[in-house]
Amino acid sequence: MIDFSVLNEAQQTAVRATEGAVLVLAGAGSGKTRVLTYRIAYLIDEKKIPAYRILAITFTNKATNEMKERLEKMLGENSGVWVSTFHSLCARILRGDAEKLGYTKNFTIYSDQDSERVLKRIIANKHIEIKDFASKVGYHISNAKTLCMSPDEYRRECGDFNAGVICDVYEAYEEELKAANAMDYDDLLVKTYKLFEEFPEVLNKYAERFLYIHIDEYQDTSRLQYLIASMLAKKHGNLFAVGDEDQSIYGWRGADLSNILDFKKDFPEAEIIKLEQNYRSTPNILRAANALIENNEGRFDKKLWTDAEAGVRVEIYNAGDDREEAEYVVGQIASLIRNKKQSPKEFAILVRLNALSRKFEERMRLYNVPYKVYGGFKFFDRKEVKDVLAYYRAIVNPRDNDAFLRIINTPKRKIGDATIEELVYVASVNGVNVSDVLFGDMTALGMSPKNAQKLKVFNDIYFKLLSERDQMPLKEFARFVVEEAGFFIEFAGDKEEDLARRENVNQLLEGIEEFAKDNEGASLEEYLQSVALLSDSDDIQTDEFVTISTVHSVKGLEFDTVFVTGLEENVFPSQSHSKSKAEIEEERRVMYVAMTRAKKRLYLTSAKARFMYGSTQFNPRSRFVEEVEGKLYPDKKSFAPVIRASFSESPKTERVIPDVNKYVRSVVGGSAPSSRTGNAPFKLGDKVKHPRYGVGRIIQINGDNASIAFDGLGIKQFNMKVAPLEKA
Repeated sequence: MIDFSVLNEAQQTAVRATEGAVLVLAGAGSGKTRVLTYRIAYLIDEKKIPAYRILAITFTNKATNEMKERLEKMLGENSGVWVSTFHSLCARILRGDAEKLGYTKNFTIYSDQDSERVLKRIIANKHIEIKDFASKVGYHISNAKTLCMSPDEYRRECGDFNAGVICDVYEAYEEELKAANAMDYDDLLVKTYKLFEEFPEVLNKYAERFLYIHIDEYQDTSRLQYLIASMLAKKHGNLFAVGDEDQSIYGWRGADLSNILDFKKDFPEAEIIKLEQNYRSTPNILRAANALIENNEGRFDKKLWTDAEAGVRVEIYNAGDDREEAEYVVGQIASLIRNKKQSPKEFAILVRLNALSRKFEERMRLYNVPYKVYGGFKFFDRKEVKDVLAYYRAIVNPRDNDAFLRIINTPKRKIGDATIEELVYVASVNGVNVSDVLFGDMTALGMSPKNAQKLKVFNDIYFKLLSERDQMPLKEFARFVVEEAGFFIEFAGDKEEDLARRENVNQLLEGIEEFAKDNEGASLEEYLQSVALLSDSDDIQTDEFVTISTVHSVKGLEFDTVFVTGLEENVFPSQSHSKSKAEIEEERRVMYVAMTRAKKRLYLTSAKARFMYGSTQFNPRSRFVEEVEGKLYPDKKSFAPVIRASFSESPKTERVIPDVNKYVRSVVGGSAPSSRTGNAPFKLGDKVKHPRYGVGRIIQINGDNASIAFDGLGIKQFNMKVAPLEKA
């Protein structure tokens, strides 16, 4: 027998509501997965419903596997319940009846990469020369299919000025997929809907079979997914939907919030049950989350609550700039790890844009705190960052074959793989470096005249960069390389991907500017040496690490301590998602999801000045912070955080690389700005040891903050109360 007494009253009500349409509004941390699995178990164990007549639809393969595992523990192996994602469900249905639509049962399912290759081939055949057109058309085709529109229908509705060309490609794409007996991911939904509409006997077969239908994350369903589910549920009327409109954050991916908000309109007899008891967060965190989300109009009236102890206060911190913000956040983490014996895996730093992770990553390395960028690459592992660094490497070292091969056709300049393969072959045959071929008599060395001419385009760019290298300071030359190479033109589009890549390059340039500021007179070689040494020691071998992530990537996860960062207007809420009331409400839901990831401690941080989009931005504090603070702390008194540290105005210093000892002697022998050490056990001129950077010398102290010069790495700024330093 299954023990249903472990469920609270609202959960038991939901589990036992077996007839008709039911909408369960499951707030964050309220146990929705438990309700879903217990409800299915209740139908089988108590109501004696055959398992094969029960359908459960999830949104990710991970959720599918988790539900299957839970059901197996409760009901035994091979429970017989059909648990799958929407796409898997549709693929399974189509395998049985695709022949009715003109496909064979063994049709191919094209991945996004497969679809892109088809589109590029069609575009090339049509001689269309529009930048990134394959990606643009791919977006429109997916959008059209989500709306269930044919090329002709979309041509009439599409507001894009390239609508005619887009829909011509869409039409050709559809023809090619049909000829190849293939479907893309969107087709799995579209073709299933079409199958049900045109062949009622197929719909009836499945509608009859599934007596009870369950849908998880209902707030994330698209209109097409809603239609398919409604068609399947119409015969018996037993649709059990679980979701939370306050956590609907995928509107940009086709999620239709009206599906959950209009549930009562679509199913007038539906029962609505609210799960408001939270088992994750403290009352203080829930008060903050409720204070935020109640500002949205497109939602049901519900409030999360818990009977747990109040917990610590929600901290709100407004830094002078983004560097100080990162120092504060990582300083807090280092302090809690050291003083409260917390594990790194209990922390998460959440950002709205991946590009904002750089400063936090840098501080993590300074304090020797292991971290992982969840759902993405660490900053220096991102393709566009590695591409720009490869230009710098090639300029510093013309014999760096790997760097040259990476940049010859980056950004794209019509130098194909065949040309690069011939270049590598000629260099190998002649026993020379790639650069020796590039900058020598290419045809005499064996390159074909046609390919030699193509490579000249790159040579012209490279020599222009080389000629300016000694004519500019480091930070100006670094930007000059990026501009002349064409990165900003390459990422000039208005898509999220272009914005993210452009911002990553801007963040790299700002990092170089900070390095130049901290190490006056430093060269490009010295910057690259610093990056190489840091990257080489970047990964601490441990299973325990702080998570740095965008909010979207951690939906469904939870952490003891969460820092929601970058809380300024045009950052969070995002500049590109704040053009309408609906977009602002979705941004507020993203913020709500971020806050409700926290179990014990929640920090909301912002900065008065932040480097973004190629310049320092002075944005007001996010309206979301104001909404929370106004309810939690109406007097708005400032509360002193545990650690305050800013290195925004780093003192001008002499060049420190490579002779640190010579530099330190010159500073110690002169007058220092300050020698006060606060509570830290170090004084000016001390040699100290850092677990990652090795031995350095303290060259300046201001309170608990110190500037330390490390051989080969330049000057690094630390808060000595929490930094992992010891006397050398």
